[in-house]
Amino acid sequence: MSNIVTLKSFPFDSMEVLNEESGRMEQDRLYEAEIFRKYFAKFLSNGVYFGHYKNYGDNSMKVTADGGLNIKIAKGAGIIEGADYENEEERILTLERPTSGNRIDRVVVKLDKTLATRETQLYVKQGSGTTPANLQRDENIYEICLAEVTVKSTTNIAETDIIDKRLNTDLCGVVTSLISIDGEELYQNFQDYIESIKSNLMLKNQNNVCTGKITANGGFEGNLNGNAKTAETASSCSGNAVTATTSNSCTRK
Repeated sequence: MSNIVTLKSFPFDSMEVLNEESGRMEQDRLYEAEIFRKYFAKFLSNGVYFGHYKNYGDNSMKVTADGGLNIKIAKGAGIIEGADYENEEERILTLERPTSGNRIDRVVVKLDKTLATRETQLYVKQGSGTTPANLQRDENIYEICLAEVTVKSTTNIAETDIIDKRLNTDLCGVVTSLISIDGEELYQNFQDYIESIKSNLMLKNQNNVCTGKITANGGFEGNLNGNAKTAETASSCSGNAVTATTSNSCTRK
């Protein structure tokens, strides 16, 4: 066959083949982690997991005040650019008090793909005054923001100083499937299909009355109009086509 194009795809079983450059037998199907991350990123959005997974529920990775300048990050998990991360125990982080005024810090989960690191990290990213720090998102680093915390020079951190950002799809988001179906359009298509075949169906309404068409042997059609119970118990008929009535009789056509 001509004009065959080989597409980039995975996974396939690996086998040993001769590497002509090295003169050694080597595996021909070795997959890098980046390939798997790209695969999962195709159908899972960035953010935190909600739901029944380990009973994290809507508390997954939630940030709360924990006295003084401490904040607590609840247990939870999520996805960043196809990479899975999980916080398996509650974490306490201490923020730095500003010398004067207020400062907005961000609680961040970072995916670091650099060869020197290769991990996900949870930490606080200090802002500049009341301007939150920018999230880094480039080829090697991707950060999501769980919450913004206002740190004051005169008082400790209260619950009202913490703004939950997990539902903000630009900053974080909840992990969902990127594969979606328009349910309304699908339902309408189904209804249109039913309407298109109704003329060839025998229908029964709530009063147990049947209407529609009936086809006898030979391909001839007749109209059905009568009580369903009577039709079911009607006497048998012979002929090419019949019209059923409410009585135990049939007329030939």
